[in-house]
Amino acid sequence: MAEITFLVEGIVCTGCAMDMESILRDMDGVQEALVNFREGLFSITYNPEEIEAKTIVKKVKNLGFKTKILTE
Repeated sequence: MAEITFLVEGIVCTGCAMDMESILRDMDGVQEALVNFREGLFSITYNPEEIEAKTIVKKVKNLGFKTKILTE
């Protein structure tokens, strides 16, 4: 498993954060998703053999949020 942290813009409430966590957790290869909307960050624990970081970025952008990888 690997962990990656992203910057994210546009999450303004805990409801949005919880929805985003749920959607990301449902992605194949994602074990855990934690969103901190106050800090504008989210972390993903994932299996890099099943999913690539760029796939996660694309999903978040499709949800309507701006994001980029902070640490890998």
